[in-house]
Amino acid sequence: MPVFALLVLAAAAGPSDLLLKAGDQAPPFAMRDLGRGLFSLRDHTGDSPRDPRKAVLMVFFATWCEPCKKEIPVIKTTYEHWKSRGVEVVYVGLSEGTKELAPFSEKLALPWRVIPDSFGLLARRYGVSQLPHLFIIDKDGNIAFQHRGIAADLSAVLDAQLGRLTGEAPPDKQGALDVDKPRFAVTYKLGRVPSSPGSAAHWRPVASFIGETVGANIEVASESTYETFEQALKNGKYDLANAGPLVCYEVRELYEPAARLERQGSPTYFGIIFTRRDSPIHSMGDLKGKSVALVSQQSSSGGLYPLLSLIESGVVPDRDVKVSWLGSHAKVAEAVKAGTVDAGGCYEDCRDAVWPTDAAKAAATRVLAYTKEIPPEMIVVRRNLDALVKQKLAKAILALNDSPGILAQISQGETTVTAVVPATASDFAGVNEALSRVRAAR
Repeated sequence: MPVFALLVLAAAAGPSDLLLKAGDQAPPFAMRDLGRGLFSLRDHTGDSPRDPRKAVLMVFFATWCEPCKKEIPVIKTTYEHWKSRGVEVVYVGLSEGTKELAPFSEKLALPWRVIPDSFGLLARRYGVSQLPHLFIIDKDGNIAFQHRGIAADLSAVLDAQLGRLTGEAPPDKQGALDVDKPRFAVTYKLGRVPSSPGSAAHWRPVASFIGETVGANIEVASESTYETFEQALKNGKYDLANAGPLVCYEVRELYEPAARLERQGSPTYFGIIFTRRDSPIHSMGDLKGKSVALVSQQSSSGGLYPLLSLIESGVVPDRDVKVSWLGSHAKVAEAVKAGTVDAGGCYEDCRDAVWPTDAAKAAATRVLAYTKEIPPEMIVVRRNLDALVKQKLAKAILALNDSPGILAQISQGETTVTAVVPATASDFAGVNEALSRVRAAR
């Protein structure tokens, strides 16, 4: 069987982590292109298209993505043959706006429409987190084909797919790409704290961006719990990692801080201890003899700082109040709602996982205390990496400030990351003080 046929079959089945599968309806959208014209998928496919097409080739890319640049000549050749045969080509700039995409499009003379997906809206709908990622959508508006990454036989694969959908004969041409497998000679592992479901996958655009900047493959992974994640760091499993300040503090002998993530414009945040509004508990003192659910002893806002709040209120954990460790912020909120515990401690917005509106939160819960200010989460790098490598990684991490769309990508399901700022060992001072007080009291 020819190589391109094998690739067609493999990609049609698709990796298990792809959000959309062959035959699924393509999520409809209507978004402005670089010329401020409106591109609507339903104008070209579906039940009543205004400009009927036999297929739409949609490619997610970014200006900093070298593999994306490498495949553009192949897509141009494909475009020239198929544009008069019922195929529309559109490019979607992942997490980038007009400022980045317009000069790039002009310099490379892209002949098709380019859509800025500034905040990753389309990327989320289509399950795109690695680049390049292309889709072929048939005339009925269904996913006919998709491929993630760069393929040596991309030209042949696209011609075969478009020929199948349009009934037109593919051109007689050669379009093999020079593919590096892996792309770079060096690979680093990026660990992501297991804060919310799927959060590690949301960091793939960060990994791609940093990797292209420093010239390395960067793989994103996580662990199932805070405890196993901290142990993995203590074993030196990851080369760089994103985690809360307590975990980063505990592994400071192996890892040094490179950056802090500010969320919603604030350099710090707060945890809460809360109960149900219909509960007879109205103050922290009322918790004596009761039960409190916390997240993990490795969590800052779901462990260390709520414990400190209890102690400062005269309530000693495990003596005056029963503490249950549930492993996630969402589970703490769910336990409070279900009434299986009397109160819960987690970060301020964790209630949103169970009560999605302010009105619902206000009606259902009462905050008993806010914790002291908590330093933001960090990105740390392994100390024994080469000094120049660490310098390049730190510079690339801070350069994320110039890509607000990527910050929006990693904020999915969490409080929005608005800035990445330099970090030093002095940022651990608050954690050190809180940890010392809790350990002394317990």
